[in-house]
Amino acid sequence: MTDTLLGFFLFWGIWLFVPLLIDGSTAISYLIGAWRYERSQRGRRKLYELESFPTIAIVIPVHNGEDYLANCLESMRRQTYPHEKIHVVVVDNQSTDRTREVFEEEMARPFEGHMDLVSLAFKGKAWALNAGIHMSNTDFVCNVDSDTVLADDAIYNLVRAFVHDPKLAAATGTVEVLPPEAKGMHPFRYAMAQAEFVEYHVAFRVGRQYQSVTKSLFTLAGAFSCFRREVLLQTNLYNNLTVSEDTDLTFNVYEKFPDMHVMTVSEAVAYVEPSPSLAALYSQRVRWQRGELEVMALHPEQLGHPLRLKGISTTRSLLIDHTLAFPRVAWTFLFPFMAFLGYPVGLVVSAMASMYVAYVMFDALYMLTGYAMADERSKTRLRGAWWVFAFLPIFRYITFWFRIGGFLEVFMEPPKWRVQSPWVQTMDGLVQLRVSTVSLLSHVSSSRVVSVFVNILKGG
Repeated sequence: MTDTLLGFFLFWGIWLFVPLLIDGSTAISYLIGAWRYERSQRGRRKLYELESFPTIAIVIPVHNGEDYLANCLESMRRQTYPHEKIHVVVVDNQSTDRTREVFEEEMARPFEGHMDLVSLAFKGKAWALNAGIHMSNTDFVCNVDSDTVLADDAIYNLVRAFVHDPKLAAATGTVEVLPPEAKGMHPFRYAMAQAEFVEYHVAFRVGRQYQSVTKSLFTLAGAFSCFRREVLLQTNLYNNLTVSEDTDLTFNVYEKFPDMHVMTVSEAVAYVEPSPSLAALYSQRVRWQRGELEVMALHPEQLGHPLRLKGISTTRSLLIDHTLAFPRVAWTFLFPFMAFLGYPVGLVVSAMASMYVAYVMFDALYMLTGYAMADERSKTRLRGAWWVFAFLPIFRYITFWFRIGGFLEVFMEPPKWRVQSPWVQTMDGLVQLRVSTVSLLSHVSSSRVVSVFVNILKGG
């Protein structure tokens, strides 16, 4: 009887409750850290007003951005920061559409700042960002993706954070997902887009606030981040050896400037469109996961102890994101076969339901904390998307498998910024499997023919 109970607890503990315990403790830690950040940093910054205005360059890399570049540049014209202190550098990354014409149309509109276009002779986001950085001659350098729209006070709030804190080397703003077009959208896709909004909101308003407090901010978001120029020029700039050039640069800042820090400025907000399709979401998550592993390999000095509470520890990230992923993979396939292993169907269903309810509770807690820390616009959206907490475990489960795809891809393919959709990759995999099978059978058949021929000769 004792052995049976021990086996029961070991089995369910390893495959089911350990991932749940890790996710739960991570959630509680993030919530505590976010509240500490809210009380210690954000409130003090709001009381500080700029008396002088440093210059800032906004580098915008763009590739075939005719559909969204105008919106991005329009958000620059709406900035409350003095326009004469802003230098916008658009870097055309070998576009083949009307990107240049769109820029010229925007140049003709009133803007008291400076706006330039740089064209690259080769393709690569890292090279485009670096070219824009070298074109700037300002106090601060900010990178903004061409499909990103800034809130009117985003630049002001970012610069204010740097002036208020001389030890701040670099900062990322808060990135939020714009509302999806509900009309004509499939209900499942609409639910996915709303879940993506909540995920981003919680990640920046809660997760990255915790990382700011514990000095463990993993990535200065490529969509919207800012640097002191003298700090940036002493780094290796953006690296083309990884698809996560923003994470690589973040680590580089930590290494070059150990006495300074990086953080999230939650009141500096940028908006991005939701992923237009599951294929696009898959591509994004594979790139994120692959990039994380590549950056870990490029920065072995950041391994750290897995139980280290402060500072970057890629060992801790690897443990949580990858090592503990394998129990989830196991019980995903194991649950349907539990009944065949002697477990009652009711017990299996109850275990699955209990786990789902637990994750729903975690996500509800995240959403409540994110709501408490949100601005009025985000609070309005969260109230309209109150039901998303019940769908979030499904969304996270789908993106979890997308991340597993990135984990596998890093061992099989060279780095590239965009990947194929899951359906195309599946078909490619089947084709490769067929080719390999035919090749193997041909090799085996040829070997047998040769063997028979040799035996005939020997016999003769």
